[in-house]
Amino acid sequence: DPITPLSHARAARRHPPETSSMASVTSTRALSASRAASLRGASHLKCNARAAASAPRRRRPNHAGKALAYFDDSSDFGGGGSGVDPESLAILQQRLGQRIDLEGEGAERLNKTADLLLDASGRAIDKDERRKVLKADEAGQAQQALEITYDPEGLFPEVDETSASMLIDKKMKAKEIELQKKEEEELRKEYEAARAELEAAREARTQPTTHDELVTYFFSTEFNEMEYEIVKQRPLLTDDFFAYLAARRDGESDEEEKGKLEALFTVTSNFVGFVDQTTSAMLSPLERMKKLLGAKDKKAMILEMVDNDELDLNLMALLKTNINTARQAGQEDAAVFMEKIYAACAKFVDGA
Repeated sequence: DPITPLSHARAARRHPPETSSMASVTSTRALSASRAASLRGASHLKCNARAAASAPRRRRPNHAGKALAYFDDSSDFGGGGSGVDPESLAILQQRLGQRIDLEGEGAERLNKTADLLLDASGRAIDKDERRKVLKADEAGQAQQALEITYDPEGLFPEVDETSASMLIDKKMKAKEIELQKKEEEELRKEYEAARAELEAAREARTQPTTHDELVTYFFSTEFNEMEYEIVKQRPLLTDDFFAYLAARRDGESDEEEKGKLEALFTVTSNFVGFVDQTTSAMLSPLERMKKLLGAKDKKAMILEMVDNDELDLNLMALLKTNINTARQAGQEDAAVFMEKIYAACAKFVDGA
């Protein structure tokens, strides 16, 4: 059929020539087709797209094209729950076949997350991978929300929480130390009171002078005081006393009394042997300790005693005993002094 001006005009209306304005309309239609519901409020998205003026209407491959748009995160059309989201932006870029960079507050996060949702060719990544990316993005938004503080009028000044917590910890620690000192002081007073009571009871006892009185003395002694009393009465525990005790035991007809005499003989004789052996072993360390403590040059004396093989566990035990005794007597300076000597000697004594 011949083409008339009227049919030509109708064809022109059906197929108008493509312009840059039509490219924007095409982009808007594609956006509405993908996520129209999530893009309400588009008046806040001040689009300054710089798409090619002669862009064809057919779908273009994913390359080269780039558009810029202004994004206002503080408006109703924004990040946090309403408006543009990374997935919508990624779908729009895939449909248009070009990259869209948003500008404005909060846009950097959207651009970055949208890029992660597309592969190198511009197509959407796997569904499971998209979920991971979006989940990470949501976590980042939550963390950012927690860190934001809005106080334009400065009504709430910043507080150094670290210093405050350290101050609280310091006060609590000081209180604990104070309570611990009070408890230690109470325990010390209780110990001193019990010690004084024990010493008074020991001094109040009538001291034996004969073998028979000594046997009666031991029978009236509490079990936990036997070792102390045996050491105290060591000068009376002679061979004559043990002979007397054995004869009295053998001549006793009462089995219960005989058993008590046998037990006393065993305990006293065995412990006397232990005391004598310990005393003999400590006589030599005592002389060596006096020599060491009395030396002007302690280091030189220690080296000399090492050469002479005079440092042993017996000397170390005697030093430790003197340290404990000095500390119990309140002589802290003397205890600290002997501890330094002990530490210097311990380097040369195995097991010290």
